[in-house]
Amino acid sequence: MANQEKEFSLFIKHACKVLFDKKAEEIKVIEVGKFLPQITDYFIIATANSKEHMNALRRHLEEELAAIGAHLHHAEGFRNARWVLLDYEDFIIHIMLRDAREFYRLEELWSDAPRWTYEETFKRED
Repeated sequence: MANQEKEFSLFIKHACKVLFDKKAEEIKVIEVGKFLPQITDYFIIATANSKEHMNALRRHLEEELAAIGAHLHHAEGFRNARWVLLDYEDFIIHIMLRDAREFYRLEELWSDAPRWTYEETFKRED
C-alpha cells in the first residue's frame, strides 16, 4: 500500500510539473475522493491560454505520464473542445480554457475539499 501511495504521489507531482513546465496556469490539485469515491480521488485542474496550448498540454501529459508508468483510462475533449479531460482513474486531469474554467467553476463544486496549488503540491508530505 505504501508503495502504491508513493507511486501515485509521483504521478500527481509529475503531471503538475509537466503542466507548469508547459506554461499552464492556475494549477490546482483537489482531493475529491470523499465526494466522488466511485469516480476518482483527485482532480488536477489547469488553465490553457488557447485550444492549441490545451492540446499540446494534453499530448505532453499523455507522453510524460506513460513514460513513468501511468495508464490513461479514458480521454475526452479534443479538436473544438474548450475542456480536455484525462482520466487516470485515481486522478483526473482537467485542462480548460479560461472561459470554460470560469463558467464551470469546478473548484467551487467541491469547496470543502482539501486543495493545493502547484507549489504546495511539492511541499506536501506523502
